[in-house]
Amino acid sequence: MDRRMPKVLTIAGSDPGGGAGIQADLKVMTQLGVYGTAAVTALTRQNSQGVLGVHPLSPEWVLAQVEDVLRDIEPQVAKTGMLQHAEIIRGVGRLWSQYRHDQQMLVVDPVLHSGTGVSLLEAGGLAAFREALLPVTTVLTPNVPEAEALIGRPIRNRLEMESAASVLLQYGVKWVLLKSGHLPKEAGEDMADLLMSLEGSLWLQGRRVPGADLHGTGCSLASALASYLALGFPVPEAAKKAVDWVREGISSPLYPGKGRGVVCQRI
Repeated sequence: MDRRMPKVLTIAGSDPGGGAGIQADLKVMTQLGVYGTAAVTALTRQNSQGVLGVHPLSPEWVLAQVEDVLRDIEPQVAKTGMLQHAEIIRGVGRLWSQYRHDQQMLVVDPVLHSGTGVSLLEAGGLAAFREALLPVTTVLTPNVPEAEALIGRPIRNRLEMESAASVLLQYGVKWVLLKSGHLPKEAGEDMADLLMSLEGSLWLQGRRVPGADLHGTGCSLASALASYLALGFPVPEAAKKAVDWVREGISSPLYPGKGRGVVCQRI
C-alpha cells in the first residue's frame, strides 16, 4: 500500500439501500480516487421509499471505531454524517482534537433528518454540534433547514443565507458551504450555494433540476468535497468541483427502487 495515498474517513450511518450513508460515501470516494474508510454510527432500515427504523450503536463502540482509524490509517480528511447522539458528537470532536495534525481537515454534514422527515438527531445534539464539533470543523455543509436549526432563525433568501453563514463562522468553523436547494422557488429559479470564510465569500451558481426528488445528495456532496480535499485541492476549488460533480449526478439520477432516486454514481 502506498502510505501517501489520499485517504478519507466517513463517520455516518449505514443505508442498506445504498443511496446515502456510508454506502454512498464509500462509492463516491472510490469513484474520485481516494481510499475510503468508515466508522458506522447506526444501522438503519431504509430503502428508496423511506426510513423504516434506526438502530443506534453505542457511543463507546462508535468512538472506538473512529479512534482505531485515526490512530492507524491517519486519513487526511474525515467526514461526518448521521451522528445521532450528543455523546457521539462530543466524542468525535474530542478525538479529532486529539489526533489531528495541521494538514488534516474535517468536513461536517450536520444531518438532522432523513429526506422523508424522520428525525436522525436526539435531544442535546444541536448544542453538542455548536459546542464540541463546529469549533474543530474545516468545512460545514448544512442545507437551509439544518442551518436554521443551528442558528435558531429562518433563512428565506440569499441575504439571509449570508447572514446565517456569518453566524456559523462565529462557532469556529473555518468554511461554511450553505446549500440553497431548500429555498422556495420564488427566491429565484437559479440556485446558488454559498461558500464563506472569514476572508470572504463565493456563490457557486447552478440551475434547478426540474422534478428532482433524490436521496443522499447531502452525503454525496460532503463525500465528494472530502475526497477533493484529500486529493490536495484548496477548499474553494474542492467545493466547486464537489458541487459540480453532484449537480452532474442530479441531472442523470438512478432509480434502483420503487421510490426516490439517487445521485448517479456512474455505475
